[in-house]
Amino acid sequence: SQQIGSTKDMAAMRSSFAALVLAAALASVLATPVPGGTVRADGLMTIAEAFGAGGIDDMALYHPEWHTEAAPGDPDTAQGHFLVKEAKSDGAVCLDGTPSAYYFRTGTGTGATKWYIHQQGGGWCESLSSCYSRSKGSLGSSKGYPATASLGGGYFSTDPAVNPMMYNWNAVYMRYCDGNSFSGSNASTTRYGDTTLHWRGKHILTAQINSLLRDRGLSEATDVVVSGCSAGGLATFLHCDHWADRIRENSSAARVVCMPDSGFFLDTEHGPKYHSGMTWAFHQQNSTSGLNDACIEANTPTNTQSKCMFAEHTAPHIRTPTFPLQAEYDSWQIDNDLGSSNSATINAWGANLTALVKANLLNQPQHGIFLDSCKHHCGEWGNIVIDGMNQAQALEAWYTKGSPALPNKGFFRQGEAYPCASCCKPN
Repeated sequence: SQQIGSTKDMAAMRSSFAALVLAAALASVLATPVPGGTVRADGLMTIAEAFGAGGIDDMALYHPEWHTEAAPGDPDTAQGHFLVKEAKSDGAVCLDGTPSAYYFRTGTGTGATKWYIHQQGGGWCESLSSCYSRSKGSLGSSKGYPATASLGGGYFSTDPAVNPMMYNWNAVYMRYCDGNSFSGSNASTTRYGDTTLHWRGKHILTAQINSLLRDRGLSEATDVVVSGCSAGGLATFLHCDHWADRIRENSSAARVVCMPDSGFFLDTEHGPKYHSGMTWAFHQQNSTSGLNDACIEANTPTNTQSKCMFAEHTAPHIRTPTFPLQAEYDSWQIDNDLGSSNSATINAWGANLTALVKANLLNQPQHGIFLDSCKHHCGEWGNIVIDGMNQAQALEAWYTKGSPALPNKGFFRQGEAYPCASCCKPN
């Protein structure tokens, strides 16, 4: 991998999004990412703003600070690593053909051999036009990625009061630029407009896992939590067993678990046509070999392998202990999958999601879940309490004791009807 040095100051990082698009158009396809590329750090956006324009967004919707150049001396600094060699040797590239990248912050003390690995989210592209639009932004190109990132707060917090189990662990932030949750393996490219589109998410995942094992010390890990939110949460469901297998090939005694946040997207076909979009992405990106092997095998006789793009169909096949953080009334799903504001319809949606979680995930005793009744999507780390514990505390209890030993058997559920404003508050 190639490590990029310091870049321009914070003022440059906040220049206009138009500058990013222009830089993306001018830079060479496989050139080393230019130091000082522009990154959006303009704070929170609405769901429509984040996903309405072909998915051009760098997840500022959830954590803008993670896409901001770290200030000198920032204790949360993570160094960026751009996998240029792997881009050339295996085609491990973003939609626009630029190298993939991840950010790494070294663990300390008792956390030196423990790892928190987070796969970035940011929706999917579900047509050639949306993939083209996406290729012009940070969810489809690495050309504007900063050299460092400030990984602070939430799951990455170094404050033991906020993040009691993982505050001093090694931290990895995997940037998402393939448009299909790190699953594509299409050897061909597609020319659309002025851009050649690449479908290589599986190869990005392989390259980043290899680099972490070879270059960062993951091969000596004792404890690993693999996570991600939104499309990264779905990626966690899809690749959980693959992560565990690869890590244990190198460190057989390593304990690996998965914690997908807001990744249990239902396989539905309401007005927004989510099922059709994800099915298109599966076929266009040739994702069969990039999904859960057991799920693919189970669906091959009926030629329904595309079902493995959905968490509800993958969950029954996951062997690795998994503890999702999930909203029963997930705001993104309500707006973009269900497409309804009717309370009765939303409550029925939540009941269906809960039933699927119980039938397809919690039927295996190694799994658990933190299932809240707050209308939100991703985040809220430490802000919601169920059975006397917030998300961070529940994760630690589940990780330490396991579902069978917990009074609730690992099923942390608020179980309130929608809407429930009080469900979003810590007390």
